[in-house]
Amino acid sequence: MSRVALQPPSSARLTSQLRFNKILSTLSMMLSLLMLAQATTAAPPPAAQGHPVPIFSGEDYPREAAEENWHGTARADLTISPDGQVTACKIVQSTRHKLLDDYTCKMLMTRARFTPAKDKDGNPIESHFITPPITYAIRN
Repeated sequence: MSRVALQPPSSARLTSQLRFNKILSTLSMMLSLLMLAQATTAAPPPAAQGHPVPIFSGEDYPREAAEENWHGTARADLTISPDGQVTACKIVQSTRHKLLDDYTCKMLMTRARFTPAKDKDGNPIESHFITPPITYAIRN
């Protein structure tokens, strides 16, 4: 049975690690301040309201994706028209399978309906909605 003696890190390595931690902390603080400044100076964009109804079901898994055991999670940025229709879909988080990403947009554009966002006078306007994660997985 051999024994391994643990040695403390060298002072140069420790100093380097401390510098790295300080830089990381400073960058984190700067990012937080930038986000806070942006949040307080810019008005939030109007958002469409999604209806809490199911859009996807188990039967919606594309056949080729199921046969190939493709899975993944997608998120989409939807453009919502003043009448609540989805007029555009852009994948912002890909499943890494074009078929699943395209299918996600097809289903959302065909099935999703929204209560449109409104301007300050209460008139419906075009807006965007980022979907929650949409996960494709085959369960055994």
